[in-house]
Amino acid sequence: MSRFSTLRSLGIALAAVALPLVAGCGGVSQEETDALEKQRQTTVAAEQKVSELKADKARLERKLAERQATKKALEDKLAATERNLAN
Repeated sequence: MSRFSTLRSLGIALAAVALPLVAGCGGVSQEETDALEKQRQTTVAAEQKVSELKADKARLERKLAERQATKKALEDKLAATERNLAN
């Protein structure tokens, strides 16, 4: 399970636990509101971090593909040069 899924599940579980407590008490205390807001902010920050990491991964994968293509071209050039020298 990815971190994003784990964090989302944690947030949902926290809300599921807090909802009956809030409904049963007839009101929401400031502490509960603050805890839920803190959890929301943590989830938003984690989702943003996931997005940044995915973008970084995509950038690195593009860079790797470019370098692999360059390596292949150089290997082909080397092989051609060796063939020409052998003749």
